[in-house]
Amino acid sequence: MTRIKDVAQGNLAAVLVATFLVGVFIGLVVLGWGVWPVQWVGNARPADLQESYRRAYLEMVAESYAVTGDAETARSRLEAAALSGQSVQQVARELEQMGQARISAGDIDGGNRLQALASVITSSQPGAEPATGDLPSPPRAPQPLLTRLLRVFGLVILVLVCLAGLLLLVYFLQSRTTAEEPLSERVASVAATEPRPAPPAAPPMQAVSARPAPPAEVAPAAPAQEQGGLGRFVATYNLGDVDYDMSFGIESPLGDFLGECGLGMAETVGSGGDVQRVTAFEVWLFDKTDIRTVSIVLASAHAYSDAALRTKLASRGEMVQAEVGRTFSVQTSTLRLDGRILDMAYGGGDLPAQSYFTSFSVELTPVLLTGEEPA
Repeated sequence: MTRIKDVAQGNLAAVLVATFLVGVFIGLVVLGWGVWPVQWVGNARPADLQESYRRAYLEMVAESYAVTGDAETARSRLEAAALSGQSVQQVARELEQMGQARISAGDIDGGNRLQALASVITSSQPGAEPATGDLPSPPRAPQPLLTRLLRVFGLVILVLVCLAGLLLLVYFLQSRTTAEEPLSERVASVAATEPRPAPPAAPPMQAVSARPAPPAEVAPAAPAQEQGGLGRFVATYNLGDVDYDMSFGIESPLGDFLGECGLGMAETVGSGGDVQRVTAFEVWLFDKTDIRTVSIVLASAHAYSDAALRTKLASRGEMVQAEVGRTFSVQTSTLRLDGRILDMAYGGGDLPAQSYFTSFSVELTPVLLTGEEPA
């Protein structure tokens, strides 16, 4: 479960995209095509047509009657074209009006056909009940058992997806609330809950000794800050490494990302073809809460004594001459990076002495600043 939470927190965008795709699949494929597909009823009537097309249908009924003389068929067709609440007799009067309009427009034959159909409909079956234009809907076929089961299954899936989305939303809101808690307080709480080995029992005479401790040893500030140690990294360079740049991620004891540190090439000398001869390295520290990346330059003896190289590398940060065992430190608003040169070796050849490294190894130890750090 913890692994799932870590993956979800680190890939929030991917989780949201995956949830969206799953929702589209369930809504479109499962529900839209399987459980509740579109059903074409096919019971539209001529009365449902647009008014211009409906009048064209009435004219075609009149032309058909003029050819066949079948009054019953014509009457049933007019009933199908009757609007809601309209009787066949009213349709006949509409036919007479259409016929007069045709005759006025010069279409005497078309007008006579419309009026002839209207007169036949009006004179036939005088005692018949007027049609209302509302034809009974065809009975629907009973739904098969599989369809009903699919609908129930689809509803269950829909409810489960909604619940999962709600739980995911609650989880991310809780994660955000936890992330807003000050980092120093969470680190202090973790450090307070970690078990520590009990100190060895002191001799009885020492336990009752009343001699006061020296003032310099009372409540030192450094031990409280050293509790923020965040690991130890070793970066090693060997001649022949191309575009050397080794970086390490810095995380809190709770797994929160704090920044990065690393070792990279700052300057090379000579033109050795594919081999880059490094004369100075750069140790850098990135703090996500700070607006800048701080660095320090570890220079060879040649680069340290060369005024032109010192001027060129001045923008990279403070420059120190590299020596085995030398320690250094860079600091941001909440992080400090302590370093120590473990091993190094110079190369020879046609270049100046001690001008480039054949191997270089440095130890980097990031520390979380939990209080005021002395300058």
